[in-house]
Amino acid sequence: MDQDQKAILFAIIKTELQKVNQKVLELKELLAAVSPDDAVGRISRMDAINNNSVVEASLRNLNNRLDQLTLSLRIIDENDFGVCVKCHQSIPFERLKLRPEIRFCANCMVR
Repeated sequence: MDQDQKAILFAIIKTELQKVNQKVLELKELLAAVSPDDAVGRISRMDAINNNSVVEASLRNLNNRLDQLTLSLRIIDENDFGVCVKCHQSIPFERLKLRPEIRFCANCMVR
């Protein structure tokens, strides 16, 4: 991978970090304790609790992606950045543009 491609990926990673951080903040605002006083009835409260579970799962996924993007930003200048950690083949640049934090090529990802 040449320096121009790394510069493009660096910019993409920085943009994605900003987007993911913003989404994490939005989800944290949605994630509030469900008070029994706020519910219209038992079904409404159960629905609110279920919605909180969905938000918590989304938040976990975003935090995981945030960690992966941060790692990618730290290792972007290393020689093995953009190389599959399993088969050691280069990951196509177009794939890295879509998911710069990806560590596996498409073949190894499905195995």
